[in-house]
Amino acid sequence: MRKLLAVGVTAIALFSLTSCSRSSTDFAKAAEKAIGGADAARVIGQEFTGIYCEDPGSTSEGVTFSCAGQGKTDGKRYKFTATITSSSRVEITDYKAVE
Repeated sequence: MRKLLAVGVTAIALFSLTSCSRSSTDFAKAAEKAIGGADAARVIGQEFTGIYCEDPGSTSEGVTFSCAGQGKTDGKRYKFTATITSSSRVEITDYKAVE
């Protein structure tokens, strides 16, 4: 698998977390932000639109969940794998074009 990039959940400006625990939605939103960010565009060679991540079944370290998005340049749909690597971090660990 290719490790693309990582985003700390607490660094997401969109979420002002008021408790110590992170919800599955927080991790999904952080992964969406990572896929839509400059690092993913640089590594894969294009930006993505229509990005969506499923909520992970748990917020435990090691849990993986799926995301999808469409390449702006090639128009293909992409599937991404995100992995929770700590209580405040999610990494995009793999991707592939599905069309």
